[in-house]
Amino acid sequence: MKRLPVSAVAPMTGGWGALGALVGLLVGLHFKLDALAGWISLLVCVAVPMWIKEWRGCGPPIEGRTVTPLVALAGVSVVTSMLLASMQLQLLFGGEKGQSVSIFMLPVLFVGALMAMFALIRPGLLSPTIPACGRLLLALFGRAHHCPGDVLSLMGWIVKAVFLPLMLAWSLVWMASADEVWSGRSWMAMFTAALALLYAIDTAFATVGYLSTSEKINGQIRSVDRTLLGWLSALACYPPLSVLVLDTWLVYKTGAVWTAWFSTNAALAWIWGGSILLLTGIYTWATVAFGPRFSNLTNRGIITSGPYRWGKHPAYLCKNLSWWLIFVPFLGNETTLDAVLHCLALLGVNAIYAIRAWTEERHLRSDPEYRAYAEWIAQNGWIAKARQLLLGRAIAGRGHDGA
Repeated sequence: MKRLPVSAVAPMTGGWGALGALVGLLVGLHFKLDALAGWISLLVCVAVPMWIKEWRGCGPPIEGRTVTPLVALAGVSVVTSMLLASMQLQLLFGGEKGQSVSIFMLPVLFVGALMAMFALIRPGLLSPTIPACGRLLLALFGRAHHCPGDVLSLMGWIVKAVFLPLMLAWSLVWMASADEVWSGRSWMAMFTAALALLYAIDTAFATVGYLSTSEKINGQIRSVDRTLLGWLSALACYPPLSVLVLDTWLVYKTGAVWTAWFSTNAALAWIWGGSILLLTGIYTWATVAFGPRFSNLTNRGIITSGPYRWGKHPAYLCKNLSWWLIFVPFLGNETTLDAVLHCLALLGVNAIYAIRAWTEERHLRSDPEYRAYAEWIAQNGWIAKARQLLLGRAIAGRGHDGA
């Protein structure tokens, strides 16, 4: 295969978002913001740099509209000034009263963030999709005609309606979890805070992705998976269906995590915990590589940068491997049968993610860019490299035996 296809999102776009995430976290730490204000800071600092970066690389204005740098800077300054005002008021009043003032400022911050979003991406953001959905609904009663684009618009909104609230809630929950243990001085507190922050960044990027489905940054939804298996395998990993599938049927959590088994061996605990953070870091890096285009069940451009340079499903692979290390279903004081059942349950969860990966590939193969990417990975990905290495050693071994 000639060359790796160019990624739909430039690596620098995700890089600017990651830098913004770091700035947002440092701002929250420096000003000692509560979890809610720190979460707003993280979202804004992730979104704005990527929106500016993608807008600069965008094509001609849509419907004759344009966004000038002055308007973009105005939107950014609105959010920044609101955020700084909230910080200063919290520092001024301090304590619980300061937190109350900070929470009072959050609606203002949220409005400022929306202003920045509409200014940076596109005036009239909803105009192409609302009429399309309306035409589709009228067509169901035989009162109008619809085109394939109407179906795509409606399904795109369904995807956002299902997944955006989940990402918003999880991002805030992970931020609150990190804030809760941040003051701890033990290595376990540092590990827990680092893990929570990685997941907070991951879900923050996902949240921004669902908020950025606009042509103005070339982040529009190009297609949506319409298969039952594709939707079921994705929804099985999220509430409320996951409560039934993962917490009732496939119960792989033994009630004790890995720390219970390595509490007497500090060196092994550091190695084991570091491996978990490494896998979670790669998982988060895979989301960062999407920039402002992350979305489930959709094609918004093929990503070939970051960890996708070496494999098609690095996020799923690393996330599932980290669960084996976190929940250690193969260890415990239970009977051997219990350990086997816990391992089988986690293998069942792995199987769900394997089905998700397969349905995503099936959906994306309608895009020639993805077919070219899949062909390149088949010849140059990490599995192909490992196979070539093993084959080379086997051939060398035969030659040595023959000599």
